[in-house]
Formats: sequence, structure tokens, C-alpha cells
Amino acid sequence: MPEILALLRGLQGLDHDLYQVRRELRRLPEERDRRRASITSLGTELEEVDRKLLDLRTRVKEIEDLTTSQRQRVRKLEGEAASSRGDTALLMAFQHEMRTLRRQISEAEEEGLGLVEESEGVNTRRAELAAAIEEAEAEFAEYAGNVEAEIAAAQAKLEGLEAERKSKLTGEGVSPDVLDEYEKLLEAREGQAMAMLEGRICQGCYTEVPSNIYVRLARGTDMVNCPSCRRILYLPD
Repeated sequence: MPEILALLRGLQGLDHDLYQVRRELRRLPEERDRRRASITSLGTELEEVDRKLLDLRTRVKEIEDLTTSQRQRVRKLEGEAASSRGDTALLMAFQHEMRTLRRQISEAEEEGLGLVEESEGVNTRRAELAAAIEEAEAEFAEYAGNVEAEIAAAQAKLEGLEAERKSKLTGEGVSPDVLDEYEKLLEAREGQAMAMLEGRICQGCYTEVPSNIYVRLARGTDMVNCPSCRRILYLPD
């Protein structure tokens, strides 16, 4: 049994490195995607700002067109009032309509000024967003290049470790049952199927094991698992 534990410990060293590399290969693309999503979010906000600007400009144009037509109507009424030839009722009607139009023009112009001021604030935000996106895109381009290099290096390391593991398993005399248990623990415990027992404390889960567990392991006649985390136990060298 000590020989089998020594073989498994050698395999565990490889598997520990394999799990680390695989985690890195998951982490790097995820981190890259998060950064890309952040830039995409800024782009979405910029699109919303552009739509807001378009709406504001459209409304300002509508106000300009409306007040232009209203002023033209006022001038026409002024001419008609001048030629009303003393018709008091008609003159009063013209004057009432002109007052109404002038009030509407004033209100529309006030609204237009407010929209212009709002547009200036939105334009400022748009400039900030555009600058932030440009800076983020430049940083992301450099970061993505580094990530690709790191992924390539990790992938090469993974392939090397997998080849070494395959070679090691080919030459090792570990029974299929023991190897199957080891593999299941490896998956369940995220790459750490074994744990050292030091002073009756499992170094995998830091739980104190019963005395008989230590005695069985010291005898070296069978494979012993931690009662708490189920990792395969071994004693310090």
C-alpha cells in the first residue's frame, strides 16, 4: 500500500497542476468577456444618448417650423387688420388671434431654449462616453492580445501535462478500482483527491480524525479515507 500511495501522490502532483491550468483556461476567456461586456454596455448607453439627441433635435426643429408658420400668420393678420377699414368686431378678432399666436410663439421659444440647453448637457455626456469607449477599446485590444498569448501558453502546458499523465498511468501499477476511486475524488474535490494526515488533522478539510484512522494509515495495509472529506490520506514523509 505505501507504494500505491506514493504512485498516487505522484499522480496527484500532476493533477493539481492540470486543474490549475484548466481553471486558468476557463478564467481567462471569462475575464475577457466581462471586459468586452463592459465596453458593450458603454456602447449601448452611447446609442441611447444618440437617440435622445435625435429626439431633442427633432423636437427643436418642430418648434422652429411651428413658430415660423405662426409668425407668418401673425404678419398676415397684421396686414388684414390694417385693411379692416374700421370694422371693430373684425379688428378685435384679428387682435385676439394675434395675441394668442404671440403667446404660443413665446411659450414655444421658451420650450425650445430649454431643449437646446438639455441638448448641450446630452452632448457633453456623449463626448464623455465616446472618449471612454475609445480608451477602453485601446486598453482591451492590448489586454486581449495578452490574453491570447496566455491562453496559448496555458493550452501548451495543458497538453504537456496531459501527455505526461497518460505516460505515467501507462507505466504505473495502480489497480482500476483504486484509480477509479481516485478519479472520482479528484473531480469531487476539484483536483485534490489526496490529503496529508498531520497530527491526526486532515490537511484537506482540517478535521481531526479518530485515532483508529491514524493507526490504520500507519500500518500501511489498506487505503484510508478521511471520514469528513473522503480524500485519500497519507502520512508525512
